[in-house]
Order: sequence, then C-alpha cells, then structure tokens
Amino acid sequence: MRVDVVTREEAERRGATNVAEAIAGQPGVQINPAAYGDIGNPSAIQIQGLDRQRVLILEDGERVIGDVGGAIDLSRMPLSDVARVEVVAGPMSSLYGTSAIGGVVNVVTGQPLAPGFSGRARLEGRSRRGVIAQGNASWRGERAWATLDGNFFRTDGVSLLEDSVDLAMPSRLQGMLGLRVGGKLGRRMRLQGRMRWIHDASEGRQSQVVPGLGTYRIDLPQRTDRFTLHLVELVELGRGSSLRLALGQQWAFDTTRKDRFESPLDESRDRRASLSSLEATGTFADGRRTWVVGMRAEVEKLSQSLTKVELVGGDVQSRTADELVPVTLGSVAGYAQLGWRLLDSLTLLAGGRAEMHLRYGGVAVPRLALAYQPTENVTVRASVGRGFRAPAAKEIGFAFDHGALGYRVLGNPDLGPETSWGTSGDVSFKSRAGLLLRGSVFANWIDGLIDIDIRPAASQGGVDDYTYRNIGRARTFGAQIDGAVTLSRVLRAEAGYSYLWTRDDENLRPLEGRPPHTVVTALRAELPLRIELVLRYRMVTDAFLDEGLRTPGFQTIDARIARPVVGGFRAYAGVLNALGVQKDPGRLGDQRPVQGRTLYLGLTADLPAEEP
Repeated sequence: MRVDVVTREEAERRGATNVAEAIAGQPGVQINPAAYGDIGNPSAIQIQGLDRQRVLILEDGERVIGDVGGAIDLSRMPLSDVARVEVVAGPMSSLYGTSAIGGVVNVVTGQPLAPGFSGRARLEGRSRRGVIAQGNASWRGERAWATLDGNFFRTDGVSLLEDSVDLAMPSRLQGMLGLRVGGKLGRRMRLQGRMRWIHDASEGRQSQVVPGLGTYRIDLPQRTDRFTLHLVELVELGRGSSLRLALGQQWAFDTTRKDRFESPLDESRDRRASLSSLEATGTFADGRRTWVVGMRAEVEKLSQSLTKVELVGGDVQSRTADELVPVTLGSVAGYAQLGWRLLDSLTLLAGGRAEMHLRYGGVAVPRLALAYQPTENVTVRASVGRGFRAPAAKEIGFAFDHGALGYRVLGNPDLGPETSWGTSGDVSFKSRAGLLLRGSVFANWIDGLIDIDIRPAASQGGVDDYTYRNIGRARTFGAQIDGAVTLSRVLRAEAGYSYLWTRDDENLRPLEGRPPHTVVTALRAELPLRIELVLRYRMVTDAFLDEGLRTPGFQTIDARIARPVVGGFRAYAGVLNALGVQKDPGRLGDQRPVQGRTLYLGLTADLPAEEP
C-alpha cells in the first residue's frame, strides 16, 4: 500500500503546531475547518471525497474517540510527542475495521535514540496573542527509556465582522501532559507504555436578536478532557516472526454551555465517552510468505445529558435529561493477511476481516492487492477492497428533543453498517538522481449511508419525530499526480495535483463541499549564512453546495525561514496564509480559512536531537 508520511521535522517546516496543520498540505487531503461550521469548525480530514466518521484516526494503532459531530478534530492533537503522521488512502477495513472507508490516519509517537539524557523544546509567539510552548525530556539506558512530554497553546478568537461580538473562531487554550516509557524484559521481549492527558478549552461568542427585546450576547464556552492509557508488549519469535499484545483505555469528557449574558436562562450539554480495547497480532515469516493474524475486542460507552434553566410559571427552574440514552457498543473481530512474494518482482497481498457487533450483527470484508516492481526504479500497485462503518452510538441511541421548535431526532437501534467497495492503482518512479514521480487513480462505491430521514417517522401533538436510516448511496472517483526532485544538496521542490469527482446517487447531484481540483507545491532551499527557506503554495477550486450555489475557491501561500544560532538552538520566523484569504460571513457555504493571515516567530532547541 502507498503510505504518505509527514515527519515532525517536516511538520515544523510547515509551521504546524498540531496534526491537522501538519497534513493539511498533503496531496489528496482536504482539511478546511470552515466546511464544518455547523458543528463548530473542527479540523476534520477528507480523503477520496469521504470525511467525518468515514476516515479512521489512530494513535499508535489505537482508534481515537471524542469526535465533534461525527468528526475527529485533528487540531486537538498536538505534535509534542509525535514522531510522524502516516496517511493511507482507500478502504482499509480488512485490517483496521470500522470507519476505514476513505482511509486511515495513524499518529505515531517516537522514542529517544540518543543514550543518556536528552531534550527538545519549542517556544513560539504568534499574531492574535498566540503562544506555543512544546517540549519533552528523555532518558535512555541500555534496557529502558522514558520521555516526559508537555504542550501549551493559546490564541485569541477571530471575529469576521467589525463592531460585532460574534466570533467565527473561538479563543482557545490547550494543554497536554504525557509520559512514554519502554524497556526490555528479556532477550526477546519489550514493553512500551503511553499515558496522556489533553485539555482543550475554547470561548466562543455569538449574538441573538430577540424581537421586541433587542440583541443578546451568548457566550459559548467548551471544555474537553481526553485521557489515554496504552500498553504494548512485543515478543520476538525469531526468523522475522513476532507477537504484539496491546491494551488500550480512553476517556473523553466534553462540556458545552450556552450562557446568555446577564440572563439566568442557560443550558449545558455534558458528553461522556470511553473505549476499552484488547488486541493481539501475530506476524509469521515463512520464506516468501508472511502471515499477519490477529484479533481485537472493543467496548465503547457514550452518554449525553442536557441541563436547561427555564422560566416555568414565572419561576426559574433547572431541568436535566438524557439527550443520548447511555449506550454500550461492543465488538469482536478477527483478521488475517497474507503477503506472498510470488516472484522477485511480484508480491500478492490478500486479507480479510470479520467483525461481530452486539448492536447490528456481523460483517466480513476482503481485500486483495498486487505490487509489481519490473525494475529497481519503478513500482506498480493495484488493490480492491471492501470497507464498512459501524453505526455510531449517537445514531443508535440519540434523542435530541427540540419539541419547542416542533421536532425531535431519535436514534435507530435497527441501523446497519455503511459498506463500500473501493479500488485503486498507482505507479511510482524513483531515480538515483533524486527524482520521484507518482500517479494514482481510485474509485469508491458506498451503500447504506446513514443520514436523517427527511420524512417524519411519527407525529404527535404537533411534534415531528425524525430518525436515522440507511438511505444513501454515493460514488467517488479521482486521480492524483505528484512528484519531488532534489536538485542539489541545497534545493528540493515538490508539486502535486488532485482531481475528485463525486456523486450522490440518491439525489442525483455531487456530494456537498468536495473541491474537484487541488494543487500543492513546495520549495525548500539552503541559502547562504545557513538560512533555510521553505515556501508552500495551495490552490483549492470552488465546490458544489446546492443547485446554483458553490463554495469559493482560494489560494494560500506559506513561508518560513530558519537558522541555527548556537549549539542545538534554532531560530525561525514565518507566515501562514500570506495572501490573507479569509471566510466571508455573508457568503453562504464559504469554506475559505477562518484565521486569515498568521505571523509567527520562535526558537527550538535539541539537546541533543530526538530522532523518530
């Protein structure tokens, strides 16, 4: 399979402070927070025209929970402890299970390679009173290692209208503390552990016009805490074979409030989620054949409550009710994959996965791939596979009561999984002179898309009940070409073009908010006086929203210069979105960047450098 990798060093050259910013410029990837304004502008990823819960987000192979409206916000994942970010496009459910219809993003942490004590720090100031402080301190001995990680980030909100209290992007404060440890328990056994706490707090604000009463200011604070425990045991069996045992536990707590300024009539939503997992994977080498066999078990719990303060008979009363009845989801999966080197130049990969879910039963997905290398410089790959997405807890048990406005949204325990077929092929050429060229095509057919049925399931007392159903069918098709060339030891250039075509087969129109054309380019040069210059350009065309309505296209340019100053210290300065492209609040469906132009200045230190 083709895996695109963004290392921490490359992410910093892009001016990135989190995973979303690190991969936003990758060919074939769309991360436009303004496209999800209806659910709070999360930095959700779109791959092959598929997004939200149809792209699986992993940390060291473990599924990430704590989504926002069905989308994992990649901007809530800092880079402090990240060694690299891996992006795989296409259906990968045969290996990774649910949600891997459009692709997989795996955030991989590293370990210190330098013996003894080492450390890394980053301190940066940004426009809008932005402050970033990241760092870790490590120790490595002969048989064990440990790393303590920390991250702090804050920035002011963004208002797109003069003399308005409304914030298009809230002010934000984020903190992270983490501990990673590892060691050898024997000649062939290793143990690794990771513990992390991420705190994210934002302060949004909007206004509401009440007829006859004027304009009211509403504060929208949100607090999110995510705790992660991950333990992995690796056993070397010899001759290239190994066994991997992993235990994972996550908790996510999210509170959003609607605080009406100088009014007691407020409301608050509390969301609780947890995920417990156990996975065992064996890799067995047998000459030209390599088997991967594994099993995984998960238990996920989710609940959501709503507390409202209202006027009842002239008295202020508080009422708390379950908006999402507590739901428990469980699954057990088994998977196997065979990599068979049929010839020196031809490798076959065949795999499959079977999952049994407590709520909707079982599903089985196969995958078949071939890799052909006719010469040392050329590689040809082709694959076909099945993908699926299990119904989310919200879709099964949600009960959003908006009876005062005449409707409710109810969960549907009879939902089935979304399923897909996907196929892809790519060719790559790599020369000894430093030239890399790649071209690829893909196609996906998705059935049983889960959405809210626009026809009421029932009506009573003037209140319509709506529910989720498997009612959608869609197709996506695309092509991509990209390349990179190292012209000398001091100059490297990259460029990529992506084309995307989508079709909503139920409504006979394109899928909303999917730009058909994207161009990215980058240039990195070593200038005199040991100055490193990085320039990046991105062009996104307009996209379909509705009949007669399209999102505007846009272009961005990023620039960064850096220079070693003394010892392991390095100073840098840069600008993101130098053209100042920004969303127009008066234009419906505008997906241009909310932040506008951002300037930054900072300093990093490696004592000595920690390598991925």
